[in-house]
Amino acid sequence: MRVRMKRRFKAGVELDDRQFHAQPWVIGLLQYQGSALYLCASTPDGNPPPFGMLYRPALKACYSDTISFTGIELEGHQWLVQVWFCEVGNR
Repeated sequence: MRVRMKRRFKAGVELDDRQFHAQPWVIGLLQYQGSALYLCASTPDGNPPPFGMLYRPALKACYSDTISFTGIELEGHQWLVQVWFCEVGNR
């Protein structure tokens, strides 16, 4: 599934609306594999590293053409809570 994605947290802290909207969209394919949700340019097997990997993902919200997932993501050397906000559709 092709999506546009933004992260809702940075360094484990929720971004305010201004910070959230100021960040650029990341565009890629959303794929679930094993226990991780990948956002990547193509399939995660044998291709360039994904733009993001969300472990133990859970559906947080779904409305119209948007979907949000919550889980944990590795940032540097720390595992932190993360929410991905995704717009789904032909972009």
